[in-house]
Amino acid sequence: MLTGDARIRVLIADDHELVRLGLRAVLEEGGIEVVGEAPDGASAVDAALALLPDILLLDLRMPVLDGREVCRRVVAAAPAVRVVVLTSFADDDDVFGALSAGASSYVMKDIAPDALLGVLRGVAEGRHILDPAIAKRVLDRSQVTDAEILSPREREVLGLMAEGLANRQIAARLWISEATVKSHVSHILAKLGQSDRTQAIVHAMRRGLVPPPQGVSMP
Repeated sequence: MLTGDARIRVLIADDHELVRLGLRAVLEEGGIEVVGEAPDGASAVDAALALLPDILLLDLRMPVLDGREVCRRVVAAAPAVRVVVLTSFADDDDVFGALSAGASSYVMKDIAPDALLGVLRGVAEGRHILDPAIAKRVLDRSQVTDAEILSPREREVLGLMAEGLANRQIAARLWISEATVKSHVSHILAKLGQSDRTQAIVHAMRRGLVPPPQGVSMP
């Protein structure tokens, strides 16, 4: 999460050069630093892991490696890199596949330039932002559960949170850095719509994502 006057660093991944050039112009005019571009999914993963931008601005339909797999690999290897999907496609497989893969935002390519800048700034601050039409479908689709929205690693971290482990202990248990754990916890809170760890754990227990303490039943 960025603070103060730090500039947002963005990597653009889109297979159309004209789109990349247009996005670069919009972002740089809006005060956002473009650290690189990628024309296909494989190079997007490589660039994201090498450059560690604040945000990967990702087209969903990419050659070599599709956007959902790009998102999954980047979030797993570098959870501090937030993924904003910018696409022309909005069918359920694309939307829920991207969210399950760990995308922080899903917006359509007809978004206005100022609105896109606002999305990037919001995501850099730790928020999860969806196109309004997409957000309504997520809320309306009852079969989409919290378990599907959380990534496998996030569910693992949530389970250890419920066991009462602190970030340092979770990091040691999973062989990852404490900073990575903090990033996972931030994602979990945002995706579950909770403001702190305790609320997230109670919510998870009520939804059956993690078991309650022995002898305790959840309402």
